[in-house]
Amino acid sequence: MKNKAYPLYNVLPQITDLRQMLEIKAEEKPDDIAFRYMRGRKTLVERSYATFYRDVQHLGTYLLKRGIRNRKIAIIGENSYRWLIAFFAVVTTGNVAVLIAKDASVNEVATLLFQSDAELILTSRACAPIAEFCKERFRKKKTFVSMDEMEEWLDKGARFQARGKRLYEKVKMDPDALATIFFTSGSTGFSKGVMLSQRNMASNISNTTKLYQPTGGAMAVLPFNHAFGLVTSVFMTFHYGHPVFICGNLANFMREIPIAKPQTLFLVPLFVETFYKTIWRTAEKQGQDKKLRRGIAASDALLRLGVDRRHEFFGSILSKFGGNLEYIICGGAPLDPHYVKEFRSLGVTILNGYGITECSPVLAVNRPGHWCDGSVGQIVPNVEIRIDEPNEKGHGEIIVRGENVMMGYYNDPDSTNEVIRNGWFHTGDMGYIDKHGFLFVNGRKKNLIILSNGENVSPEEIEQYVERIPEVSEVVVYEDDHSIVAEVFPEESELSKEEMEKVLQKRIDKMNKGLPNHKHVTRLKVRDTEFEKTSTKKIKRYKTGK
Repeated sequence: MKNKAYPLYNVLPQITDLRQMLEIKAEEKPDDIAFRYMRGRKTLVERSYATFYRDVQHLGTYLLKRGIRNRKIAIIGENSYRWLIAFFAVVTTGNVAVLIAKDASVNEVATLLFQSDAELILTSRACAPIAEFCKERFRKKKTFVSMDEMEEWLDKGARFQARGKRLYEKVKMDPDALATIFFTSGSTGFSKGVMLSQRNMASNISNTTKLYQPTGGAMAVLPFNHAFGLVTSVFMTFHYGHPVFICGNLANFMREIPIAKPQTLFLVPLFVETFYKTIWRTAEKQGQDKKLRRGIAASDALLRLGVDRRHEFFGSILSKFGGNLEYIICGGAPLDPHYVKEFRSLGVTILNGYGITECSPVLAVNRPGHWCDGSVGQIVPNVEIRIDEPNEKGHGEIIVRGENVMMGYYNDPDSTNEVIRNGWFHTGDMGYIDKHGFLFVNGRKKNLIILSNGENVSPEEIEQYVERIPEVSEVVVYEDDHSIVAEVFPEESELSKEEMEKVLQKRIDKMNKGLPNHKHVTRLKVRDTEFEKTSTKKIKRYKTGK
């Protein structure tokens, strides 16, 4: 396979706001399918670009008719077609969408509603307990409405629009006004409200799509209340003009993927790691692991000769992912290059990328046919990135400037001024840029372990080594009392905890022999329960034994 630089894609129109994106697609390909989803287990529903934009207009008209303007409107619910109608109707009528995770605790939801000043809260039926708790908490200060009433709202909006009341069309889009408040994942503690304008998101959509050009649809799995799950897997695929299959529940993912048949998946590393372990665990149970290894070796040898037989060799594995899967865009956390190479051998290209909510969110991504394993890819066009205060190796903090950088943190000027200085957003991530323009991320600045001998150790790097141990399901590495600790939640096993600890310690001792002394794990801690995670499956590091 060739691996070299090539020109950017420039086939899509530049957009400055999200309504413009809807209008372009509804005009260019009105009858093409924009969204697909399952109603129950048997009914596949499809909605065209024109139908979706019409639904957004009707709901927007209904909101405006009720006098809902310049308001903060929270949306709490599982991924759904209704959720997307609500979001677009809110932001294209001059209101602000406040996005809250459906699986947040009731107390956390109440805190975020208070913190964001949301007045109207749209919830799904599944979030009824949250709504009831918050109704009691806020009394009559906030209005709660179920999205199950949406068909009635659409009908009322359609009737009003049919009478010539063009309220929706009269709304002037201000690309630089506050449009959406995303909350940071809270993996290190307190969640902050990230303020994004439509220009922020539109610039990221327009510029990131110059790096990657799919030829088929995607399956949206990650929660829409996070920027990676919404802007990348939904908005960018929509802008490409390919259908988005909406997965409303992670429990349905493997059942629905053969129906979705996606060409592209947008995932966080936990999914990739789970897929990989499941593939090998299944092969071992069926006594096919040696055959699979031989097949990979033969396939890799043929690839070096320019012959691709991967779909023939590994068709039974690829069929589990719908049979059309070519690319996984992976971000949200560090990904071990080991998985990238292994999936490439099987016939799926993982394009590792990097982003942060505060930057709308994508900053870099590897390209099909132009990648560097271990990197997070090429920097998004029209985004400036430099390394702040680099050391002798060129490593330092990654800082960013561009139209994609957030407006600030909502009602938190101190935190805003802490990260935006002299026009540059300080990501808090450490990394470097190589001579070919590939960006490498070494880990979080705040997680960096500084040993007594002055050596700096990235815990994320050591975690990648520990995660390769077959018995390890999850791990967090940190410093405690001058020791590098690996806190591990093991894979399910018939071994006792004591037996598992002995096996893990033996594996870690072997791992240490291949690492410099200052990167050795010197203490092992085995957990009985998995780590607490955010809705995007990031481990909440502050909740570990650290």
